[in-house]
Amino acid sequence: MARDYGLSAHLFAYESLRFEHLKEAADAGFSKIELWAMTPNFDAGDEGKLQALKGWMADLSLTTSTFHAPFYADLDEARQGRWLSLAAPDAGAREAAIEKTIQALRAFRPLGARIAVLHPSAPGKAGDGDTYEALEESITHLIPLAEETDAVLALENIPSALGCAEPLADFVSRIDHPRLRICIDTGHALITEGENTQNAIERLAPMCIAAHLHDNDGRNDAHLIPGEGAFEWPSFFAALDARGYSGTLALELRRKDEPYAETLAAAARAMKTLTPHIKPSPA
Repeated sequence: MARDYGLSAHLFAYESLRFEHLKEAADAGFSKIELWAMTPNFDAGDEGKLQALKGWMADLSLTTSTFHAPFYADLDEARQGRWLSLAAPDAGAREAAIEKTIQALRAFRPLGARIAVLHPSAPGKAGDGDTYEALEESITHLIPLAEETDAVLALENIPSALGCAEPLADFVSRIDHPRLRICIDTGHALITEGENTQNAIERLAPMCIAAHLHDNDGRNDAHLIPGEGAFEWPSFFAALDARGYSGTLALELRRKDEPYAETLAAAARAMKTLTPHIKPSPA
């Protein structure tokens, strides 16, 4: 099965998104971008920046089908441990996360991004007080807007109590709505599932509509280029192929101590090296 690779703007998360960032991605061979709805990278409420982004993408023949909804209001707040969470037990905190998500849904839909990747809770220990009951209230609030904008909400497995594969899959199955699906994050799966990573991937695959590709050592969320860590890539692709997955595979990489062009070139080489050795499983 042909693989549709893209690049997440997560790579540029520490900076305001510029034409030069997108050009380097395009020059490395990436034609799809997953947008990042968090500042300083991008303010989805800035109409001028939205129009500039639309022009940049057209000039570079780039497209988008996914965006990452906000899980922090600003990077400085995240660094201080303050997160947006759709599963927060406090109604006011949930409302703040819902409002930011709605803003991004409306802003990015005209650009073609109809899949909104959502964190089910705050990350790590910060999400310990979050609940699936609160998350359900948020999702119930967001589904009508998803229907209005022809969008799909994709809950991502993350390193948190609510972000593990089995309970996340159970939640999506119980809600049982076509506007609610899963984003599989490979690096997060390796951290949260350990030796059961492949079983977790297979559990999530039937509901998967988006995917984040990155690698690590099984302990640190390093967002390495695929092949630089311990993740088992052949079995991952086989699981997606068995389910007929045809969505974008977005590389979600962390900035290295090198020019972006070098990271992007290495990522493009890695995917070309990896995929010829993978044979799809029978559907």
